[in-house]
Amino acid sequence: MNDKIEQIISLIFMMRQLSNEKITKEKEGGLSFLQVVSLRYIKEKKPLMKEVADFLAITPPSATSIIKTLSEVKLIDRLAEKRDRRIVRIIITKKGEKILEKWQKKIAISIRERLEKLNKKEQDSLVQLLTKLSKISNK
Repeated sequence: MNDKIEQIISLIFMMRQLSNEKITKEKEGGLSFLQVVSLRYIKEKKPLMKEVADFLAITPPSATSIIKTLSEVKLIDRLAEKRDRRIVRIIITKKGEKILEKWQKKIAISIRERLEKLNKKEQDSLVQLLTKLSKISNK
């Protein structure tokens, strides 16, 4: 079992690195890998700052730096809640959505190139296993 765990850890890091290399090489909009991941999370969740830090598994000051940069280039906005102005949600702007869409297309091409090397059954198995793991980790 430990060998399997080591293999899985290695593969996760490798897959992350492949995505990171695609983003770093292309540099669309000058964004880092964490900034792109943050944009996607912000689009999906409209989170609080602490939620961004927790999602990225980084310290709140590091998350603040990422959010500040995204805000400065108008990819996200901070929106105070009406009932309690101390609660500030982070939302993606139209400009941020356009940049994120470009990145998602580039990443999709990269993934498609790899998936094409698998047969249909292998592709289906991969999707099924990743879906199952995702559901287990969300409980």
